[in-house]
Amino acid sequence: MKKIFTLAAIVATAFTFAQDNDASGKYNNLSLNFMASEPHQGGLSYETNFLTSKHGSEGRTNVLNLSVGTMSYDVEFLSIDGTGFVAELGGRQYYGKNKAEFKGLYSSNYLSYGNISFDEDTMFGKFDGTYSYFSFFSPEIGYKFAFGNFTLDPFVGAIWKIEIKGQGDVDNVNVDEWAFRGGLKLGYKF
Repeated sequence: MKKIFTLAAIVATAFTFAQDNDASGKYNNLSLNFMASEPHQGGLSYETNFLTSKHGSEGRTNVLNLSVGTMSYDVEFLSIDGTGFVAELGGRQYYGKNKAEFKGLYSSNYLSYGNISFDEDTMFGKFDGTYSYFSFFSPEIGYKFAFGNFTLDPFVGAIWKIEIKGQGDVDNVNVDEWAFRGGLKLGYKF
């Protein structure tokens, strides 16, 4: 009998601690993401406080950006257009009196990977290749406006790309490692 009461007490304690993060503190935001950068991006962005909802992390969220990337590769007097994808995972910190509501001024940084493919016929023959990069330094600052459940999120920043050796006709010498980032996210929070 003593073992049953001890086991029941342990189970009850586990359920009590499991209630620390109630559903009212959850934050999710799904956005359309438009970014002027190199490569240009358009896609979806998902922001949540699910993994950061512990005590002492007020105003912090995690962000996942999945985008279609387009890029113009310039070689001497040729300009070749390519398409591919960009995936980014990062964190965001809100500041000021509205940080608990996940709006207002924020800063963020992302781990990024991009892969852009080029396949175009030119007057000099077929141009075929792939440009890839990885980045652990792509900071940005922005301001999130909330209108009910809808959000508007302009931002600016930079990205430092660690380029992976180009494949095919692509030579990384013709691409800058540093690029400006600026864009807009239109979202819905739930």
